[in-house]
Amino acid sequence: MGFVSRRLPVVCVVLLAASTAIAAAPTLTREQGRAAVDEVLRLVGAHYVFPDKRPAIIAAVKAARDAGNYDVANPQEMAAKLTEDLAKASEDGHLYVNYNPAQFADLSRPAGRNEPSQFALNAGRESNDGYDEQKVLSGNVRYVRVSAFIWSEKTTPPIVDAAARFLANGDAIVIDLRGNGGGDAQAVQRLASYFFAGGTQELVRFHDGLSGRTEINRVLAKLPAPRLTGKPLYVLTDGGTASAAEEFAYHIQQFKLGTLVGQTTAGAANNNQLFPVAPFFVASVSVGRPEHPVSRTNWERVGIAPHVAMPSADALNQAHLMALKTLAARGTQAQRDGYNWDIAALEATLKPVQLSAQALDAYVGTYGVRRIWREGTRLKFQREQRPPSDLIAMGEDLFGLANAASVRLRFRRENGRVVAFDQVTKAGIVGTVERTE
Repeated sequence: MGFVSRRLPVVCVVLLAASTAIAAAPTLTREQGRAAVDEVLRLVGAHYVFPDKRPAIIAAVKAARDAGNYDVANPQEMAAKLTEDLAKASEDGHLYVNYNPAQFADLSRPAGRNEPSQFALNAGRESNDGYDEQKVLSGNVRYVRVSAFIWSEKTTPPIVDAAARFLANGDAIVIDLRGNGGGDAQAVQRLASYFFAGGTQELVRFHDGLSGRTEINRVLAKLPAPRLTGKPLYVLTDGGTASAAEEFAYHIQQFKLGTLVGQTTAGAANNNQLFPVAPFFVASVSVGRPEHPVSRTNWERVGIAPHVAMPSADALNQAHLMALKTLAARGTQAQRDGYNWDIAALEATLKPVQLSAQALDAYVGTYGVRRIWREGTRLKFQREQRPPSDLIAMGEDLFGLANAASVRLRFRRENGRVVAFDQVTKAGIVGTVERTE
């Protein structure tokens, strides 16, 4: 995140640190491998953000080099071994080496420092600059997934602004950063600015070891879309949330802008720059560090703990549930009835109701043109020749239809025996179906 290599303003710790599988990797000679290792050592000695740590990192890699650990013919294998040793010696997720001929060639071409690389532009075009999914969840909770904080002066601002307009029409907001390996601080700055009422509040300062300067990112005073303050905000994180994505999550935590839901983030705060290393490697070296105005520190190595800890797979449902409960507490009785319908579904998903085979068998039977049967631990429902649906237990004698969220079945009993079910929607009972056998 932060100040990265010229023409590549996107650095994704998780996505780029692991070498991309590239077909037909060329054979790496011993001389090429050793020259590449020596160049990486030179970069660490000249630029690594913490000078006092440089000797230990260099000594560890030299020992491995002299032992022949990097004398392998496969460049991907060598990059992986070198990355493992660099990470172990530095405990820094931004210090790594990738085998990536296309990115190496792109970085090797002369160009201005601030010109976006074709590599980054292609990544942005293929993912809408990281804003690759948006949808309206029940209760008008607006969801946006940001898979990477890509930045291009021409394309990114209007994409972020369009996402802000979409979110502004919602009653609550969910930003999904799970698996977001990072990117550029300017992309973070633009999105984060929408969650402040205005002004030029300091967001973060970057101490850049290459230039010796300290640069400050502030809330943007002017934005073309509505500000997003006053809406319940939930941000999803996991162990794959790293670097620039962690900066955004850290703002949410430190400025108390919303609620983090999921898992502790990767703990990769340092600012890195990418360097081409012949014959076809890319080295990432931490050259700076961020400092937050609230904590006066950052999240390096410790990560950012969520307010609500949840398995990554359940984080969206949990955030959606929390948003609906917040909205229900603020709403009218009629609004609460609508929210409670969706709340019940989410609670059943997060904490499924477990029924025994005997209990499920009580519902098995024919109901006019409808049929219910059991398959293992699940009930199946079918009307005439339509596709069958799973019945999801939601409470006593209450089931949801997996393929029709707007309808539920509430079963009726007489003397303990199931005799009918009501078809229920948010508006109430819309029909009753008697059991025929």
